[in-house]
Amino acid sequence: MTTLTGKTDMKLKGTTSHPTFGLALFGAVAQTSVLLYNWYTNTTAKACISNPYECLVNYKDADPWGRMLIFTMTLCSILWVISVINQTEAGGSDPSIVDRLWSILPVVYAWHMFLSSAETANMTNNPRLCVMVILISAWGMRLTYNFYIKGGFSGGEDYRWELIRKWFPGWQYEVFNFFFICFYQQLVILGFTAPIVTAFQSSAEWQTLDTIATVLFLTLLVGEATADRQQFVFQTEKYARKNARKPLGKYSKGFIDTGLWGISRHPNYFCEVSMWWCIYLFSVSATGGNWRNWSMFGCVFLTLLFVPPNGSIDCTESISSKKYSAYADYQKRVSRFFPWFPSSTD
Repeated sequence: MTTLTGKTDMKLKGTTSHPTFGLALFGAVAQTSVLLYNWYTNTTAKACISNPYECLVNYKDADPWGRMLIFTMTLCSILWVISVINQTEAGGSDPSIVDRLWSILPVVYAWHMFLSSAETANMTNNPRLCVMVILISAWGMRLTYNFYIKGGFSGGEDYRWELIRKWFPGWQYEVFNFFFICFYQQLVILGFTAPIVTAFQSSAEWQTLDTIATVLFLTLLVGEATADRQQFVFQTEKYARKNARKPLGKYSKGFIDTGLWGISRHPNYFCEVSMWWCIYLFSVSATGGNWRNWSMFGCVFLTLLFVPPNGSIDCTESISSKKYSAYADYQKRVSRFFPWFPSSTD
């Protein structure tokens, strides 16, 4: 991915280590297996999983959730082939296309279920489904725009995959690309969108919990948009001053630590993960108050993808701590994920 703001080289030792190949691979395979087993045993997708060919041939007659799952599995294979064909300059597969679909696929899945409800004459009397589609569409449009203005659709390999290729060289990266990037991540995306399936299949009336979920989602959407905007404005101005050879002033640290970034080192990630837990709340209402229904695993694994040690946050911090000497102090002062009051290092 070509960034439109600028690029800073990683010259420092850093403060955060990257995950081992074995741990990353085990996590991807184990969680993928749990998702597929859960969907096979606890959902209406069982018939399509048992006979995917029949599901594809008789697409219109197949269960909407089942055909969405088979579509995703087929897409995983296609994405892997594309990544292998699109070799990087240094050699090796380039899975950057996966990142360009992150904000698009949930919207596609949501509208698929919405249009499927029209087939079953369930569209007009299902306000929960309608609201979920609107919220997910708003999320997708905002995130796609943010990805676009940063150069996400301008071509080239995403800088994270370039770095991970150094962590997992040669055949290790190719295996990582197949299992983790092309398959596991796509199934997690499907998983955290899956609560909309419970709304599609439910006739439960709108509940207070649905209202709470809607308000929380919109609040977090504004929060994520604010955090991304603050980051973009900071980085744009920083590189503009560098290119013009002007004094950097407050931009000399190299990273933003004010605004929402002063109470969380990753406020955008916090809002992102939390928004999908709000989507899960709709499924609790749709299933009659079942707080541990089958659609929970997607949100659980999304959280595991970002938050725990060796997750996406650590990957990001490994990069940042190798770029900016003041980042170690920032890590001591400001909460890693959950927004909280900054501490003093004096």
